Amino acid sequence: MKPLLNQLKPLSALCLLCASLCMPATAQPLTPQDFAELEQAIAALKTQAGLPFGSAIALVHNGKLIYQHHNGYADIQHKLPVNGDTAFYIASATKPFTALAFLLLAQQGKVDLKQSLQQMWPLQKFPNIDASRVTLRQLLSHQSGLDNQPLVWATAYSGIHTPETLKALTSQSVPDPEAKWGEFRYSNVGYNIASLWLDERSGTAWQDHLQQLILKPLGMQHSSARQSKAAKWPLALPYSLMKNQLPLYLQKTDATMHAAGGMFATAGDLATFVAAQLPGTKSLLPANVISQSQQTQVTTDSSYGDFKRSGYAFGWYTGPYKGEVMLHHFGGFPGYSAHLSFIPARQIGLVILHNEDVLSRDLNNLIADYCYGLLLGDSGTKARVKAGFVKLQQKLAQLPAMKQAQQQKIEGRKTLLSLPPAGYVGRYLHPQLGEMIVSLNAQQQLEFRWGALQAIASGFDTTDELRLELVPNSGEVVKFTVNQGKVQQLTLSGMTFSKQR
Repeated sequence: MKPLLNQLKPLSALCLLCASLCMPATAQPLTPQDFAELEQAIAALKTQAGLPFGSAIALVHNGKLIYQHHNGYADIQHKLPVNGDTAFYIASATKPFTALAFLLLAQQGKVDLKQSLQQMWPLQKFPNIDASRVTLRQLLSHQSGLDNQPLVWATAYSGIHTPETLKALTSQSVPDPEAKWGEFRYSNVGYNIASLWLDERSGTAWQDHLQQLILKPLGMQHSSARQSKAAKWPLALPYSLMKNQLPLYLQKTDATMHAAGGMFATAGDLATFVAAQLPGTKSLLPANVISQSQQTQVTTDSSYGDFKRSGYAFGWYTGPYKGEVMLHHFGGFPGYSAHLSFIPARQIGLVILHNEDVLSRDLNNLIADYCYGLLLGDSGTKARVKAGFVKLQQKLAQLPAMKQAQQQKIEGRKTLLSLPPAGYVGRYLHPQLGEMIVSLNAQQQLEFRWGALQAIASGFDTTDELRLELVPNSGEVVKFTVNQGKVQQLTLSGMTFSKQR
């Protein structure tokens, strides 16, 4: 199957539905003017925000791309606009790809979804859990009942790991305190464990499975699970409304591209993937496996913005939307937001990408409401979305005061250290998580470096505890253990690093 972008000849920046296309009975054929108000509202919102970040929208109907829009910059400093060749990091929207790859391998008899974690690694010990009852199916549907934050930190953030250290971390998995075995709780843990096992068992990296099983058959030529490959294309740099107009310091590398969140892709390529999920679409992917991937595996009762979530399939949330059954998965990481959704019964799918992380939730709600509303023939769509943009503009107007209050709160905390700052400087080591370096900068502030992560410490409320913003817009507390006037170790999110002498 050729990418959708190659199937249609763009008329302009807008690739729209032609009048002859079969529409839902309640709707009229769309024209460029139908999307003009949405595009104007998005542009006005970015102007108000003072941050011309990039956006890409791709709308699919009946297996074809019917609307495409690009706005803003992939690189604000160099004024490089987003276009059809711009690849965005899609974070957790990678999960539908990873899950589908496992299902395709299962169809080929190369993996068994009923296999237990202990059977997957028969010689490995799991002292904290009953690995004999956790199945591969449960790992891929978030019902394993496992927690393993060190594994998540290593794969998604620090990038310090080897197959051996990741396997050792896997053996240290613990029961999830917020969800029992068989209950749904979303996390990266199951996908991280499953892909690590697949790499070892097959001798082929999970990235290559995705390439051969999905990306290549669908003709997704500007999508990759390796940053080093994606870096050859125009990439959208990460920005945040909570920061300035410079790209965020934390950017993806091959070491932090993982199976729970590790792909760069264009909106057009993702539209091809979404179209392949719709019944009746001609694709090189087996229809029965696509159908299997959409079958609910576990129930849940939650929502994200306008999107109700009643269940989880293989990489897809399921739930009602505008009176229809929708499947969706979103992705978020500092500086990025991704939205993939589709309504099978109506043959409609939507992709929304941004290289900004603060406005995305509300903005994606409004874009989806507009696009689905028009195709479903909802006469109140434009008025409702217009009112939604007014509320979002009001919310945006309050953001500077919120940012100032937050910064004042952070700066208002005193640094409560029992030793002079120099006493905390040094190398701290964890057997699986690697080395963390603490140093003093010219301003006599403690600086922390751990793989791809770095932060300048600020004060906190308790003696020998400091606040770090290793992940942009997310604070963590580091606690030092001091004994007889010497620092012994530091602990960050339950991970303990011993000070080296």
